[in-house]
Amino acid sequence: MLKTRVATAAAVGLPALALIAFGPNWAVLALIAAVTGLAAWEWGELTGLHAAWERAVLALLVVVPLAALGMTLAQPLHLLVLMFAVLWWLLIVLALPFYRPGDGGRGPRPKLLTVAAVLALVPSGMSLVWLHALAPWLVVYLIVLVGFADTGAYFAGKAFGRSPLAPDISPGKTREGLLGGLVAVLALSVVVAGIWGLVPMDALVFVLLSVLIALVSVVGDLFESILKRQAGAKDSGSLLPGHGGILDRVDSLIAAAPIFLAGLLWLALLPVPGPAA
Repeated sequence: MLKTRVATAAAVGLPALALIAFGPNWAVLALIAAVTGLAAWEWGELTGLHAAWERAVLALLVVVPLAALGMTLAQPLHLLVLMFAVLWWLLIVLALPFYRPGDGGRGPRPKLLTVAAVLALVPSGMSLVWLHALAPWLVVYLIVLVGFADTGAYFAGKAFGRSPLAPDISPGKTREGLLGGLVAVLALSVVVAGIWGLVPMDALVFVLLSVLIALVSVVGDLFESILKRQAGAKDSGSLLPGHGGILDRVDSLIAAAPIFLAGLLWLALLPVPGPAA
């Protein structure tokens, strides 16, 4: 399984990272819109939209506003969407401790979970496109950061995992795994801050923000776990061998992207841009 995961990540992930690092913003917008649309398709299946046309409508409700936002960046509307995303994920953080498993998905799916696809996916995709327009390598860093958090948690959980992190949501996740992921991200962020030559205060802020984003990425993972638990599904799909579906791979990034961009702007690690011409 591990070999399959690595092979899939190399075959799909490396070309995507190369496009993000060196490609034009319009191409990255197209890539993110495609990935987000597939994630919305899988999201719809998990929330009870079993007819293809229903999932297609949900995908369009995500992709169309994302494309519109992505083609005209740095407007007041974009800041409003970003602020909404921060509040949305704060609400999710506050709500997670109160989640209790229901009937395993045998009853009607809550319509709110379907609507949540638009509320979560559109700001996330917009944030990635916007961040790419400002600093493409920060998008690469964010994706690698989320990967480090996930990989560190996986291996630490396998080796030391004893205490469940959220047993009602995802019994396989442990506090020890979370700590391992945070340590991996801490090491990554320190190295990257040094490579980029950040002054000590900026480096400290960058490292602390990176650790916060690692925690936020876990929130995205847990939220998708709720979707799968409600649907009685192990994976969101089977498009990526060894990984499951698209949503299984981007769930952490969905939460991390808007918080990372908002943090960079608020902490003045990136300048707040004026309206695009």
